[in-house]
Amino acid sequence: MSNNWFQFKQFLINQDKTAMKVGVDGLLLGAISHFGNAFSVLDIGAGTGLLSFMSAQKTNAEITALEIEKDAFNQCFENVKLNKKQDRIRVLNISFQEFYPTTQQKFDFIICNPPFFENSTKSKSVNKNTARHSDTLPKEDLVKGVSKLLNPEGKFSVILPFKYENYFKKLCFNYGLFLIYKLIICPKSQKLPNRIILEFSPKKFVLKAEKLIIRENDTNQYTKTYKELTKDFYLHF
Repeated sequence: MSNNWFQFKQFLINQDKTAMKVGVDGLLLGAISHFGNAFSVLDIGAGTGLLSFMSAQKTNAEITALEIEKDAFNQCFENVKLNKKQDRIRVLNISFQEFYPTTQQKFDFIICNPPFFENSTKSKSVNKNTARHSDTLPKEDLVKGVSKLLNPEGKFSVILPFKYENYFKKLCFNYGLFLIYKLIICPKSQKLPNRIILEFSPKKFVLKAEKLIIRENDTNQYTKTYKELTKDFYLHF
């Protein structure tokens, strides 16, 4: 069973009320994202608030966190108060599809660890289905909204199953977003990639591509590269 809390170096995450707990996907996305000098960040599907807190640690930006599921919203809101980040992080209980047509705000950086399961067996838990399956946030809705909310030199960072790379890249291109960075993620060196982090911008840059192996084959311990990437967050790295 997962712990009801997760202590990081600079913040504490309670996760007893949320279906999706702190995991490697979210941690990698927050750690690798190239925020630059972002002054405004949008976290889509905030869950516990992990990516919002990582964004707050890496930037001086004001952060808007969207969470449609009520229990997760309450958890995120409580975590913001717990970590005394009310002046930096605003949490809204609203869907992205409701938010993007009505807001006048533009963002320097948009980050999302989206629900990505499609046409797969669902849990009996409605909350888990909302967090894990793309019914509530289809990929085209996500990309269309992001294209409207990004500043001209802003960036959009997302983590997906590796198999979706080409589809998502083409979808973003159709909405005027260009791939500028990708991180191919392998659980071990002898295993095929299972995740990919993609970063897009309305402005074209030379594509930079990297690869990350999470664990050593023989010991199952985290690799030096993974530890280096996440050392500013993990308590014991």
